[in-house]
Amino acid sequence: MARLKDKEETILNAAFEVFRKNGFTNASMKDIAAEAGLGKGTLYEYFQNKEDLFIQVAKAETSHFFAEINRRISDKLSLREILNEIIKFTQETLEETEFFFKFMAFGKFFEMSCEVKQKLYEMILSSREESVNILREKFEKGVTEGILREFDWEFAANFIPEMIGAYCNFKAHIMGYCWTQQQKDIDREKMIDFILNGIAAKTN
Repeated sequence: MARLKDKEETILNAAFEVFRKNGFTNASMKDIAAEAGLGKGTLYEYFQNKEDLFIQVAKAETSHFFAEINRRISDKLSLREILNEIIKFTQETLEETEFFFKFMAFGKFFEMSCEVKQKLYEMILSSREESVNILREKFEKGVTEGILREFDWEFAANFIPEMIGAYCNFKAHIMGYCWTQQQKDIDREKMIDFILNGIAAKTN
């Protein structure tokens, strides 16, 4: 079983590289097989088609990302600490790797069918469920304590990570290496203050 797992991982890594370089439409199973050093037929032993392979690549990347997010925020006591870790790790990931969401946001993602996009969206929601639950609990606790105002926290718990990811992706895509660490730190504090001020309870 371990050998099968290794081969599947080899295919996923090769597919990541091919999708990253060629985009979804221009990538082919033949290219992926060549990148993996395997026969094309071997790919179909593990994945139904190119769409299925792309979804599994995206699942592996998002699962890794949110698992690390969950690890970082699980022991944080305050909402500010949680937001800081989410934003900081998003910035670090964009800086240190060619984060897959950058490809999805600015690459050939929009060439895919609505069915594939829906599967990807549902997969992302599932991957980040734990971190969303942590945010939701903090929101509900803040409302109970009178720190935060009443709001649709189910929506907020899903929207805030999306907003952070979209902003960081946009900034990294446009600025690249020009987005310095000092600017990242300033942006992170501004994002945290913006979010917290927006959901804080009104004071008389």
